[in-house]
Amino acid sequence: GDGTLRKAPHLWPRWSTNGAQQLHSVQINVAIRAAQLLQQQGLMVYSTCSLNPIENEAVVAELLRCSDGALELVECAGMLPELRHRAGLATWPVMDDHATGKARAQKL
Repeated sequence: GDGTLRKAPHLWPRWSTNGAQQLHSVQINVAIRAAQLLQQQGLMVYSTCSLNPIENEAVVAELLRCSDGALELVECAGMLPELRHRAGLATWPVMDDHATGKARAQKL
């Protein structure tokens, strides 16, 4: 995903907005499989090395939508007091394939 680009300058010329959109479905499939393996009352942590909301918040939103209420977001600050974090995005732009700046807002 986008998070690995910093370490791989040879991939920069091949980067496109479509890459994250393709990874979105892969990330969803991984997250759904992880959720299927949870025991009741189990805890699942979803983390990526990307700053792209298509690989992050959009995946979490889709996972929650697909779970029909079986999964919920849990505030983890009390469990991990040393973890530096901030709230995720509630809306984000989705760029078109040509990165022209045409975007549609997505809502969590």
